[in-house]
Amino acid sequence: MYSGRRFSDRMVRVVAIAALTSSGILIFALAWSWAYFFRMTEGPERFEPLPRMVRSAPNASPLQVQYKLELPGRGEIFPALASGRATDYWPAAILTITNTSDHPLLQAVSAEIPGWSRAVGDNLIVPPGQSRRLELSPPLLSRALENGEIRHAELRVTVSGPDGGSSHSESRPVLIHSASDLYWGQRFANAQFIARWVTPHDPAVLKLVAGARRYAPREHLAGYSQPAEVRAQARAVFEALRASGISYVSSIFTFGGYTGTAQRVRLPRETLALDSANCIDVSVAFASAMENIGLDPVIVILPGHAFTGVRLAPNTRDILYLDLTVLPKGSFERAEQRAQYWMKKSKPEELLMVDVSAARALGIYPLPSAPVLAAQDGEPVKIR
Repeated sequence: MYSGRRFSDRMVRVVAIAALTSSGILIFALAWSWAYFFRMTEGPERFEPLPRMVRSAPNASPLQVQYKLELPGRGEIFPALASGRATDYWPAAILTITNTSDHPLLQAVSAEIPGWSRAVGDNLIVPPGQSRRLELSPPLLSRALENGEIRHAELRVTVSGPDGGSSHSESRPVLIHSASDLYWGQRFANAQFIARWVTPHDPAVLKLVAGARRYAPREHLAGYSQPAEVRAQARAVFEALRASGISYVSSIFTFGGYTGTAQRVRLPRETLALDSANCIDVSVAFASAMENIGLDPVIVILPGHAFTGVRLAPNTRDILYLDLTVLPKGSFERAEQRAQYWMKKSKPEELLMVDVSAARALGIYPLPSAPVLAAQDGEPVKIR
């Protein structure tokens, strides 16, 4: 009886020790996995020195290393595209490092546009006799999205060895475009980014919507209900635009090397403050008011022209199209007729429709508010 109790006590202690050991192992494993997760999700801006084991390995001689820094976009940076995943766009620079030695090359690369971006860094191991290509896109500061004119700047790239000493340093001139400049891309590949100019929360748009209420039935703009109600709300915003006396002007000239495929697009606050716009300008102003009300706007782009529209119900194919270049004298019915004329005249492959709600789902959000920029006359660039 006594020996049995001793045996039982001993088993309890063994089980307790085993449980504590298992718990300790589990806690350690969880802590390690969470630490690893956070290291992986902190992004490229987290710049750590090369691992100790890697730093202790023999490194290639600097005489056997070649650096090539390229600016694929001619050094031009479009802030409206830099924060997204535009189809036809480029990194700020591409650095190619070639290791012709028999030893691995250990490098820490950093890039920055002083005054316009944060520094971005990454570690790189180049095997013997090979090259590695690294795309560099320093994240822009908010200043770049408030910039109203093209600016000269400098991209600085620094490469360090495993000892922390500088292996290579190079600077290149770049151009920071105005936040209002849109590079459309070849065949309008970046057209969906026009949704960034649809700014429903801008004070100027709020004022436009407030003015539209007096043209709405019961002075009520309630968003989606019946298709007839949607038409009435679209008409109310149209009438508010017409009452403002808004009239047509040509596109603002865009500086830089992409004048044939880039365009300065007026933000709604500019259009509404200056009572002047071209087809794309007035389209994004109208679309901003529609999105503010809670409706789903679209913008239709075709060679040399653009017009707008709004879905008559969520997720429907029934869309009310309006060509607002009939303003200020044309009627709502005339705007609808003019849009239908373009729909029938254009070939299907020439029509490109930007669904603003779909663009939002892709992470294409409005440009931030900034002071009204002065208008400048110039030659049409791509869309009149």
